[in-house]
Amino acid sequence: MTSPTNWRGAVEMVRRTMTAVGRQQTGLYPIEGIRLHERALRAGLTFELTILAETLAQEKSPRLQELLTHLQPATRHLQPVPDATMAALVNGRDLGHLISLVKIPPDAPLADAVKAVTRPLVLVAQEIVDPGNVGAMVRTGHASGITAFVAVGVSDPYHPKAVRTSMGSLFKTAVCHYPDVTALLPELHQLGIETVGATADNGVPLPQAHFSERGTAVFMGNEYHGLPDDLLRQLNRRITIPMAAGVDSLSVNAATAVILYEVGCQVSCVKYQAMSSPDT
Repeated sequence: MTSPTNWRGAVEMVRRTMTAVGRQQTGLYPIEGIRLHERALRAGLTFELTILAETLAQEKSPRLQELLTHLQPATRHLQPVPDATMAALVNGRDLGHLISLVKIPPDAPLADAVKAVTRPLVLVAQEIVDPGNVGAMVRTGHASGITAFVAVGVSDPYHPKAVRTSMGSLFKTAVCHYPDVTALLPELHQLGIETVGATADNGVPLPQAHFSERGTAVFMGNEYHGLPDDLLRQLNRRITIPMAAGVDSLSVNAATAVILYEVGCQVSCVKYQAMSSPDT
């Protein structure tokens, strides 16, 4: 990427990455705000371009001064921009008027991501439309110890809203992309990973479900339509979260959290039983 020669060029580069086409063309995605920059630096990321509001560049708070000290050697080009321009870019968000562009990493091959893990846990986001949900699922998955996050179809973990909502978990999570499940399902089968689909009804009640010791891929479906029937028929089984009468579903991120927690409890229980065994 060629560094811009003025603040207008820098702002235009940032604007481009706020669209899917722009991210695809540039290979970059934006991160915004002081906290996200702190977490990106701790994760070892470097930046192609950083813009910040002129008043922020002049601020003397110890936290910001420390951030700028670490940021300057980590970015190829640091550009102050007028406050009004930055305010228009952040659209009222008060995260710290600071935006950097980061290279979208190459896809982590799923086989490589799971090969060193005894019991892999893969979270599959199947056609999740709202980038806020995608980012929340990345954060929930990271907290739940997933081995990889698989984005299928329109699910976009590098959308600016998804990046913000992930709160830095994106920087520490192996991400794989598939245009659809055509190649994903055979790969999971070849790796010996059980495929489980979340459905609002007609699945095994989650408290009664038992997950494979060889690994589990949890498929979470579109916010409006869930997982399509033809996909559910190809999965090893379905699971359903029991809910109060009159409630037909949870939000996709809440359902993800409940299911991953249950899988994690089973893994922890197996580990505890192994450690408690008189033969160990």
